[in-house]
Amino acid sequence: MRPIPVSILVSLALLTIAAPVAYAIYASPIQAGCYIAAPNDCRIRVDPFTVNLAAGQKLVHVQLTAYRTGAGGSVVYDWRPDQSNPAPESGSTYSPAIPSQDIAAACGQSYALSLQGEDTGDPSMYNLGSTTTFACPSSVP
Repeated sequence: MRPIPVSILVSLALLTIAAPVAYAIYASPIQAGCYIAAPNDCRIRVDPFTVNLAAGQKLVHVQLTAYRTGAGGSVVYDWRPDQSNPAPESGSTYSPAIPSQDIAAACGQSYALSLQGEDTGDPSMYNLGSTTTFACPSSVP
């Protein structure tokens, strides 16, 4: 048996394993469905949701993306605090007031929604949750 050089043993001892990133932002379940608003006019309705931050953190960014099966995704809601739209002064829960909770959709198509968010304690955007795939009706009953 060959002896292992001491320098290799020391090098192996200095290796560290990076811990997984612990995000400090969470959200309530995301619920949505599709309905016919008028002939050939379908809409996705998003139920209210909350975004919860770790104590001492501030909200940086929240976005909701709609993915149409076979066609990719589009951001349908994007919120970032600024001077005219500040982050909440206190508390660790943000309840977005989506200007229009009805999102235009193509009748007869299937969609899934995904919510991403980031607070000041996170290194990047994080997927907070998503819906299962749901179908928009194809015709007026």
